[in-house]
Amino acid sequence: MGMVYIVGLGAGAESALPQGALSLLTAGHAVVLRTERHPVVSYLRERGVTFTAMDEVYDQADDFAAVYEEIARRVLQIADREGSVVFAVPGHPAVAEKSVRLLRERAPQAGHEVEFGPGQSFLDDMLLRLGVDPIEGLAIVDAADVDGRDINSRVHLVVVQMYSQALAADVKVELAEVYGDGHEVVLVRAIGVPGEESLRRLPLYELDRQAGIDHLTTLYVPPQASGEAAGDFGELLRVVARLRSPDGGCPWDLAQTHQTLRPYVIEEAYEVARAIDGGDWEELIDELGDLLLQVLLHSQIGRDEGYFQVRDVIAGLSAKLIRRHPHVFGGATADDAQAVKGIWDEVKARERAARMAPASVLDGVKAGLPPLVEARRLHRKAAEVGFDWPDADAAWVKVEEELAELRAASDDERAGEFGDVLFTLVNWADRHGIDAEQAAAAANRKFRGRFAQMERFMLQESVEFSELTLERMEQFWQAAKQEDGSGPAPESRT
Repeated sequence: MGMVYIVGLGAGAESALPQGALSLLTAGHAVVLRTERHPVVSYLRERGVTFTAMDEVYDQADDFAAVYEEIARRVLQIADREGSVVFAVPGHPAVAEKSVRLLRERAPQAGHEVEFGPGQSFLDDMLLRLGVDPIEGLAIVDAADVDGRDINSRVHLVVVQMYSQALAADVKVELAEVYGDGHEVVLVRAIGVPGEESLRRLPLYELDRQAGIDHLTTLYVPPQASGEAAGDFGELLRVVARLRSPDGGCPWDLAQTHQTLRPYVIEEAYEVARAIDGGDWEELIDELGDLLLQVLLHSQIGRDEGYFQVRDVIAGLSAKLIRRHPHVFGGATADDAQAVKGIWDEVKARERAARMAPASVLDGVKAGLPPLVEARRLHRKAAEVGFDWPDADAAWVKVEEELAELRAASDDERAGEFGDVLFTLVNWADRHGIDAEQAAAAANRKFRGRFAQMERFMLQESVEFSELTLERMEQFWQAAKQEDGSGPAPESRT
């Protein structure tokens, strides 16, 4: 069995090179440096240390994943040949070193033992210079892996290995989505290297305009204060939890249950749809926020009562999306939307079978949808197995039949018969390419517009509704219809 010793070269100063690391580097083992671009390398040469540096791998590989894979492969190859090898990395071997993680995993598989020697991370000195205590919360991320969706803006953030202006530009874009362009950051370079240390405070938008960004550059991002972290999901969860807190929360929010909030879920979903129809993106942002609040309130109630929380909602959704998209996350293929629908239906059928639920043609239509939407989908599901009228004329005959039953219905029967008329009309509309839900929404908008125009005409003549006969109201209504271009319709007010 060979030996792979992994040591750190310290933060940069000769005095920061650990004595234990120096002892291993000068003990006669084969020595490999991940990079010779480190301030203490000249000192190692003075001490007679011969080494192989891996810098050329960075120029040959297509991406960083391939770089670290190749470095690990070469180190193990040298261990096979020499029996032992010392692999030295900048700083501390346990901090921001993907090649070390690969060696830890693969050396035992190759028949080699791994032993870690000492090191000193530049982070120790950097946090000391900045006056940051990591116990307050600290996240460390490689510049190549910065993703705004993963950032918790309430903790200290350190972005390491930001070695170029191009990489700094990518980091800036991701961070700006979370913190805003003006958030103050600190560009840190060569911490621990005597005579070269620098800490530059600057607004985030200037990050990629700075000179001197190189392999010794790190970025420190201070946390946002509670009131500033408006775009942070964790902050939003804390706000909702505070609303439901028995200690100083909101009495109205505390009184809510899943059942009392049910009408608001439907109402907010319709408000979102209205904002989409209106093409007002600022309004859409606001309405999507209101809809999200309903999700979070239900999740917080679930947490308060001990049976689920928002993480369960997110985990369930993520698993479902992956499970129902094997053409994206698995080996299935789908070239068009119709193929995707087939995959979706097949996956849902397997889910029903796993739940041991009785199969029904209508299972794919969830109860609780807006009634006109549910009616349309029920018609379509039934039509897939042939349970449908042969043509639009036959569907209209059914509409007339239901209208006749409605006219003849008793007081007790009237609501049910009216529902049958609507259900049948939805089928007829779908056959003519009409979405009954959207048609009803359009009719509502039209009525609102005409009624508002009628009120404007009344205002011009200084009259109130209480002063008008029904005949005079009809005259104002017809004038409003002419105004929107639909012309008179003497027998109708809609």
